[in-house]
Amino acid sequence: MCSGRSHDTARSDASEIQGPMTFVQVQFLGFFAVVFAAYWSFPSRVGQNAILLVASLYFYGCVHPWFLILLAYSTLFDYAVCLAMQRYPERAKALLALSVVGSLLLLGIFKYLDFFIESFAALQAELGLRPSVAALGIVLPVGISFYTFQTMSYAFDVYKGTLQPRRSLLDYATYVVMFPQLVAGPIERARSLLPQVEAVRTLDWQRVRSGLGLAFWGAVKKIVVADTIGMYVGSVFAMQQPSKLLIAAGTVGFAVQILADFGGYTDIARGTARMLGLELTKNFAHPYLAASPSEFWRRWHISLSSWIHEYLYVPLGGSGRGPLRRLGATYGALLLSGLWHGASWNFVIWGGYHATLLSAYRVGGALIPARVRTHPRLRPVAIVVMFGFTCLGWLLFREQSLAKLRWIVTEAPWVGTAEHAVLTTAMAAVAALCGGALVLALVVERALARRNLRIDERPFLLGAGWGACALVIFLFSRDTASDFIYFRF
Repeated sequence: MCSGRSHDTARSDASEIQGPMTFVQVQFLGFFAVVFAAYWSFPSRVGQNAILLVASLYFYGCVHPWFLILLAYSTLFDYAVCLAMQRYPERAKALLALSVVGSLLLLGIFKYLDFFIESFAALQAELGLRPSVAALGIVLPVGISFYTFQTMSYAFDVYKGTLQPRRSLLDYATYVVMFPQLVAGPIERARSLLPQVEAVRTLDWQRVRSGLGLAFWGAVKKIVVADTIGMYVGSVFAMQQPSKLLIAAGTVGFAVQILADFGGYTDIARGTARMLGLELTKNFAHPYLAASPSEFWRRWHISLSSWIHEYLYVPLGGSGRGPLRRLGATYGALLLSGLWHGASWNFVIWGGYHATLLSAYRVGGALIPARVRTHPRLRPVAIVVMFGFTCLGWLLFREQSLAKLRWIVTEAPWVGTAEHAVLTTAMAAVAALCGGALVLALVVERALARRNLRIDERPFLLGAGWGACALVIFLFSRDTASDFIYFRF
C-alpha cells in the first residue's frame, strides 16, 4: 500500500502526515507498470486520459483520500470560472478576481493560517500580552502550492485570451492532476501541456527508452546523492552550537542535496511522462553555473521562476516602468516567491535576500563596462562568486530558527572545537564526493553532446547505463527513504 511522508518544515512533528507514494519506492514501480500497460492498451486519447486520471487520483489520495476534496475543488472551480469568462466576457475581470481569491483562500487556510496565527501570538508575547489565539494544527496537503498555481495560470491565460477555455472536463482534469508532476511540479502551463493531453498519442519505444533512462538518472540523483549527503547535512543543522566553518560546509552540502533531490524528482517526473507520450518542462539548466542572480533564476526551478515573472513581476510593474517600480516589483515577486516555499519567516527572508542580490547586481552591472562584464576569462570567477551568494541564500532557506541564524552570524566561532574541525573536514569531503558525482555527469553529458551521441540510440551504451544506475541504486538504497524536499511545499 502507499506510504511516504510529507511535512511542512515550519510546523511541529505533531502535524506531520503521510503523503502519496514517492517515485523511489518499490510500490511505485508496480503502480507505474500497471498504469503503463493499461494506458497503452487504449488506442484513443479519451481512454488514455481516463486511465491517467484515475491512476493520478489513486496516486494522490491512496493514503489520505480527503486530499482529493481540495484537489477536486481547485480543478472544478477554475474549470467553471473559465467557462463563465467565455460566456460572460463583460464580467471576465470579476471572474478572474474570483478565481484568484478562490485559489488564495485555499492556500491561505491550509498553508498559511496557522503560520499567521502563530506569528500573531508571538507578537502578543513580545509585547507582554497573553496570546489570545492558538494554532489550529491544520494539515498541509501535499503539492497544494503546485496544483493551485497551475490552475491559476490557466485562468490567467484564458483571461488574457492566449488560451481558449476547455469544455472537456476529462482533458482539463487530466492536465491538472497528472501524477508525474502533481506533487512537486514542474508547474505546467495549460498552453503547453493541454494540447499534448488533447492530442492523439502512440507508443514510441525510442521515447520510452529515453524516458526510462531519464527516470533512472533521477533516481540515482535522489537515492545515491541527495539521500546520502542529506544524512550529514541534517546532522550538522541539528547541532545546537556548530562553528561557522562547519555550518559553511553543511550549507554547501545542502546546495548539493537540494539540487540532486529536486532535480532528481524532476527527471523522474519528466521520464515517466515521456514514457506516456507527454513532454514536461525542463525545470533545471545547471543553475550553479550561473554568473549572476538573474541567470540563476533562469536556470533554477524554471517553471516557478517563469510563473513568478509572468504573473507577478510583470503585472507589478517590473517591465520597463521606471527603476523604482522595477525595484518594488522585484521585492514583491521574490518575497511572495519565498513565502510560496513555506509558511515560515526564514523563507520570506530568503526571498528578500535574493531580491536584494538581484537589485545589487543590476546596479553594479550598470556601473561596470560591458566588455568587462562579458569577458570570457572572468566568467569562472563570476560563477564562483555567485555560487557563494547562492549558498548563503541556502543557509537562510535551510535553517528555520531565526534565533539560531542570528547566533550563527553574530556569535558562532569560526573554527570551534577539535570535534568541529573533524566534522567540518568530513562534511566537506562528503560534499566534494557527492558534488563531484554531479560534475562528472555534467562532463559526460557535454562530451556526448559535442560528439552528437545519444545513449538511447545505442543499445550497448544504453544497457550499460541502465545496469550501472540499477547497481548504485541497489547499493545505496535504504529501508527508510527520505521524502523529496519539495513535497513539503
